[in-house]
Amino acid sequence: MSKLLRATAPVVSALLLSAAAGLITGCNATEPPPFDPRAMHVPQREASQGQASEVKRPLPTTLESPFLQTNERNDRTNGRALPPATQPRQQPTTGPALEADPVVRMPLQEIMQRAVANNLDVRVAGYGPAIESTRTVEAEARFDPAFFVNSQFQRNNREQAASFTSTDQADVFTTQVGVRQNLPSGGQAELRNDFNRTRGRGDTAFFDPNPFYTSELVLQVTQPILRDFGNVINRARITISRNNQRISLLDFRNQLEETAAELEQTYWQLVQAERDVRINERLLDETLRTAEVLWRRRGQDVTRVQLSQANASVEQRRATLIGAKARVRDLSDRLKRLMNDPDVPVASATLVLPGSPPVQEPVRFDLEDQITTALENRLELGQQQLRADSARIAAEVARNNLLPQLNIVGTVSAQGLDDNFGTALEEQADFSDISWAIGFQFEIPIGNRAARATNERARLQLQQAIDQYANLIQQVALDVRTAMRDVDTRWDQIIASRQSRFAQEDALLAINQREEAGEQLTPTFVQLKLDQQERFARAASQEAEAISNYNNALAVLERSKGTLLRYNNILMEEGPFAGR
Repeated sequence: MSKLLRATAPVVSALLLSAAAGLITGCNATEPPPFDPRAMHVPQREASQGQASEVKRPLPTTLESPFLQTNERNDRTNGRALPPATQPRQQPTTGPALEADPVVRMPLQEIMQRAVANNLDVRVAGYGPAIESTRTVEAEARFDPAFFVNSQFQRNNREQAASFTSTDQADVFTTQVGVRQNLPSGGQAELRNDFNRTRGRGDTAFFDPNPFYTSELVLQVTQPILRDFGNVINRARITISRNNQRISLLDFRNQLEETAAELEQTYWQLVQAERDVRINERLLDETLRTAEVLWRRRGQDVTRVQLSQANASVEQRRATLIGAKARVRDLSDRLKRLMNDPDVPVASATLVLPGSPPVQEPVRFDLEDQITTALENRLELGQQQLRADSARIAAEVARNNLLPQLNIVGTVSAQGLDDNFGTALEEQADFSDISWAIGFQFEIPIGNRAARATNERARLQLQQAIDQYANLIQQVALDVRTAMRDVDTRWDQIIASRQSRFAQEDALLAINQREEAGEQLTPTFVQLKLDQQERFARAASQEAEAISNYNNALAVLERSKGTLLRYNNILMEEGPFAGR
């Protein structure tokens, strides 16, 4: 199936640098430009210059027609004279011709390329993965080592109880320099050097030497063995942040798919709208020719009734053509907005018209293969898997929090003391005075209600995420089945509408042959011909609509399988993030 689609449908070749800050290059190296709203208005203002609307015609106050003479309406109906018909004071218009504007024909491939590169909805969504990647780095940074320096000067002047009365009078200067790091196992390790200078003051200062210096190298490790123990528990924030980053990346992909789907739909609607313009132009030309034939035969076998019938049809079909041309321009502007190409601004007079033919080949599908592909590629399923994984991790952390807090604290140190700071450092380096300590810290809230409530909530949220995934599977299967049926339906509608067009064309040909054979142009026959012209045009328009709907249905099926980007050959590639 994919080979046939690639052979018959437009293909886009675009390399998309997105993902965790790849789309936004240098996000932590350069500052964004100053926000200047007025400067951002300039491109649209410049593109709209010289595009004033045309002068509007005044509303007519009487019938204006080149096919009715003034005296033909001066008879009386119900004893009352009808208002006279006049020649048009201005040339009747069907709106500006499509060729009146600068026309650029673009294949769907090129439009997709420009939209991927410039669409603002895609660009805005692209910031999400970059923002989430910084949160991942922020969570990982919790385990980065930290350098610290603590310094304090203390003056003591207090009494002490000893074998004799004394007073503690001393100046103490303390400095700590070290490195501290949280461990993935939940503990904390700290390596520091404590420097102290103590000088006794007064006659009661019993220090020898005085002043004296101490230098102590201390290694302290605190390790939980119940609550907060283990790599999984302590790296939970990192894992959940990475899941959120991937979810954000899939949000970005979702926006890209929405943009591609809207482009496909708008493009095929534009194909249909341009075809409708050509059909209505032909219908108006046919009606004008019919009116001219009637005009030339007035007074022979044609009366004012037939001329009025033709005149009414001309004006009604002229109005329809005006609306058809306006729709082409509306869809062109919508494409320009989706592309956001600086070369073709929305406000510019350039008319974007389709340059790719629609697919008019039948495609067969296998339902099992289509559903299998969808279950492997739908971004909603990927997002829900990540949410379920985050809920599972949160449940593990909640279960761990039910345990009491029990920490093992171990300390080992080497000390040096002397009246000279350098000598104190040398004694410390000898590791002759080694001290150590080991202990534990225990804590549990009475009742432990908060932990139990958190655990119950996490359990329910995990089950909710799992059930939501099952619900999404059902939705994906429904989407694929509905989309497949729609493709088949649209193809059958193309066949039926084409047969209808052939039949209406044959009926119109038969009426023309009757006219050429000399059949009298009675009001009934003229109305029959005018109606048949319109029925033929309507059948041609319905065929164009069916073809457009079929091409859009193919795109909808690809999106229901999660393969719309691949169908249009749009590649997503994660770029590097300098913050890692």
